[in-house]
Amino acid sequence: MGIDEIVVGLDIGSGKVCTVVGELSEDDQIEIIGIGTVPSLGIKKGVIVDLEQAIQSVKESIESAKRMAGIRINSAFVSITGSHITSANSKGVIAISDKSPEITENDIGKVIEAAKAGIVSSEKELIHTLSREFIVDGQSGISDPLGMSGARLECKVHIITGSITAVQNLVKCVEASGLDIEEIIFGTLASSNSILSNAEKELGILLVDIGAGTTEIAIFVEGGLAYSAVLPVGGVQITNDLAVGLRTSIEEAEKIKISYGTAVENSASPEKLVEISSVNGKEKHNVSQKFLVEIIEPRVSEIFNFVGMEVKKSGCYNMIPGGIVITGGSSLLPGISEVAEQVLNLPSRLGRPHYEGELADMINDPSYSEAIGLLSFATEKYSIGRSFQSTKRKTGVKNIFTKIISWLKDFF
Repeated sequence: MGIDEIVVGLDIGSGKVCTVVGELSEDDQIEIIGIGTVPSLGIKKGVIVDLEQAIQSVKESIESAKRMAGIRINSAFVSITGSHITSANSKGVIAISDKSPEITENDIGKVIEAAKAGIVSSEKELIHTLSREFIVDGQSGISDPLGMSGARLECKVHIITGSITAVQNLVKCVEASGLDIEEIIFGTLASSNSILSNAEKELGILLVDIGAGTTEIAIFVEGGLAYSAVLPVGGVQITNDLAVGLRTSIEEAEKIKISYGTAVENSASPEKLVEISSVNGKEKHNVSQKFLVEIIEPRVSEIFNFVGMEVKKSGCYNMIPGGIVITGGSSLLPGISEVAEQVLNLPSRLGRPHYEGELADMINDPSYSEAIGLLSFATEKYSIGRSFQSTKRKTGVKNIFTKIISWLKDFF
C-alpha cells in the first residue's frame, strides 16, 4: 500500500502518550498495524509544562508504534485537551443574492464566517467550527443547504478554541518528534467517533471522558455537538488522595487503585485486607478495601458534581435521554457508573471502541477511545479525498468525450 493509505492517531495525555497506526483499505476499512503506548512526562492536566520531556515521551511512543507496524510514518492526527479549551455556540446570518437565489458553497462559507465573528480572539486558536444546523428562510433542521433556493441563510455552529500558547507548544512537540500534523482534534470529539453511534448522538447523550489529568465532557443533541468543556480533575486526583490517606508513594497508590480500588461500598469487602508499603518502602501496614472506598468515592462524586454543574450551565439536561457514556482510562475504576447515576440521576454505561480487527482485545479499551477516534477522523478525510479524486477523473473523462463529440459535429 502507498504511504497515503497509512493513517496515524497521536493521543498526548497527562497519563500516557499513545500512537496508533492504521492501514486504510480501498473500502475505507481500518486495520490497526501498530500501537505504541508510554507514560507521559512533561504534561500536566493536558498541557505541556516541560517541552523536552514531552518530546521524549512522544518520540518513544512513535518509535514503538513504528517498530510494531514495520513502516515509516510521516504525519498524524493529534488530540488536544486541557482546561484552556473553551467552547461557544454562535449563529450567523447572511442574505442570498437576488441574482442567484441558489445557495452555493461560497454562501455556506460566508454564513459560517459570520457565525465565527466575535468569538475567536487574538489569544485563542480556532480548533473546530462545527455546523449544528442551517436555516433557510425560517425553515430549520437543514444539515446541508447546498443547491437549495432561498433569500436568507442562517447557521448555528459550535466553536472550540484553545490557548494559542498551548496549541503552539503541542505543535512544537509533535514536529520535534518527527511528525507533521494533519489536523488537531478536540479529544472528546475524537472519542465520540469511536464509541457513540449516530443514533445516540441524534437522541441526545452526554459523553464524559475521564483521563489522568482532565475530565472532558461533550453533549450531543440532535446529532450535533451542543456543548463541550474540560475540567482540570481526573484520575491523578484519586491517586493523590490515596497516597495521602494511605501514607504511601504516588506509585504505590496508583497500583493499589488499579488492583483493589472501587468507587462503591457494596463491591468492597470489609474483611479483605490490602497490604500497603510506606513512602520509604521499608514498612508495611494493612487496610481494608472498604477504607479505600471511603477515600475514592468522595473524589469520584466530586468529579461528577463538577460535570453536573457544566450540564446545568449548558441548559441541555432535559435533552439527553440517552444518558451518560463514560470513557477514558480512569473510567475503568469499578463502580464509577453507579456513582455517575447517583449524582446526575441519569442512566450510565461504560464506553469502549468497537474495533473488530486482529488487535481488538488490546485496543477495545476505554483508554484507547481518543486514539481510535482520531483514526476515524483520518478515515473520513481520506475517504472524502478519494471521492474528490474519483469525481475529478470522471469529470475529466466526460469533458474529453464532450470535446470529441463537439469536434466530430463540427467536422461533419
